[in-house]
Amino acid sequence: MTLQSLFQAEEITQRTDLIAIARKGIQTKYIESIQKFTSLSDKELSAILPISQRQLFRYPSNHNLNKEITSHLIQIIELFDKGYKLFGKEKFKTWIRTSNKVLDENKPIDIMDTSIGIEMIEDVIGRIEHGVYS
Repeated sequence: MTLQSLFQAEEITQRTDLIAIARKGIQTKYIESIQKFTSLSDKELSAILPISQRQLFRYPSNHNLNKEITSHLIQIIELFDKGYKLFGKEKFKTWIRTSNKVLDENKPIDIMDTSIGIEMIEDVIGRIEHGVYS
C-alpha cells in the first residue's frame, strides 16, 4: 500500500509532493484506512498523534487535519511500510510492541509520538536491514 492509495492523492512522484499534502491536510475519512494499514487501535493512534482520541473521531469525515497531524501520519505510514518490507506485516506488528534494547528498553510504539522517535525507529530498522543490529 502506498501513501498515494491511502490518501487517494494526486500522483506522488517526489518527496516535495508530500509537503503539499501535509500543508493541505488529509481528511479524517482516511483515518480508518490508515488504521487498517498500520493495525493501530484508536487508543494507540491518539497516543501517537498530537490530538485526543475524542477530538480525532469527533470531526466530520471531510474535515482536513492540520499540517502537524498530517505530517505525523505520513511519517507513521512510511515507517510501517519500511517495517512491513523488512519484517513482514505480522512480525513488525509484534516488533513495534516489544521492548527494544537499542531504544533504551522502550517499545517502538511508545516513542512514535515524536518525529525524533520515528527517526530512531527508522535507524534501528536500517541497522537490522544492513546487518548492523546488535
